[in-house]
Amino acid sequence: MRYALFLLFLGFGCNTDLTEPTPEAPASVRERLQDQTRLLVDAGNSGGAITAQRHVAGGDWMGGLVDLQIENGEVLLSSDANNALTLDGLQVTFEDLQIPPGVFGGKDAKMTHVRVDLRNELRAAANWVSDNEVHLEASLDIALSWSLTLDGSPAPLGSPKLPLVPVTLVVTGSGDHVDAELRVHAPGELWSWADLVKLSEFQLILGASL
Repeated sequence: MRYALFLLFLGFGCNTDLTEPTPEAPASVRERLQDQTRLLVDAGNSGGAITAQRHVAGGDWMGGLVDLQIENGEVLLSSDANNALTLDGLQVTFEDLQIPPGVFGGKDAKMTHVRVDLRNELRAAANWVSDNEVHLEASLDIALSWSLTLDGSPAPLGSPKLPLVPVTLVVTGSGDHVDAELRVHAPGELWSWADLVKLSEFQLILGASL
């Protein structure tokens, strides 16, 4: 009996010795971003806009600003020992957009399946204000895509080919909470249809957090 108890206590001692220590939580944003970090877009703190115009008699363009309402999205971030930030991923999905009346000659026009995706990851030198705040300014390679319906019927539509667009990114927080604000502005014309309709001046502000 005593021998059995001895073996039991010995087993407890062995199990304690083999227990791995619990890893310490990151102490700052800098430490958190040493591993790829996924931030979810907060639709309530995000938004965008694009200008839709129609060519009218006399060579003028008329139209208006279309608000972009965000459904969901995510931002993937990481950093390295050289103080650079890497934007590993970006994906944003928007709600269907109602085009202002008259832009497509009185037809009921909607843009559906509107998305922004990162084409290629971005790595760039960043300005670390502190271990819990970092700023980045760079040019981003993104794809903007959508489908168009006119009076409920799909219309042929080409995807715009965007140049690199300027982006500013500010990341703040702590080791267990990270907030990011991403601003994108693609100036100028993005897409035109038979020189009758054009979309221009795409703007996007994203609030994302962990």
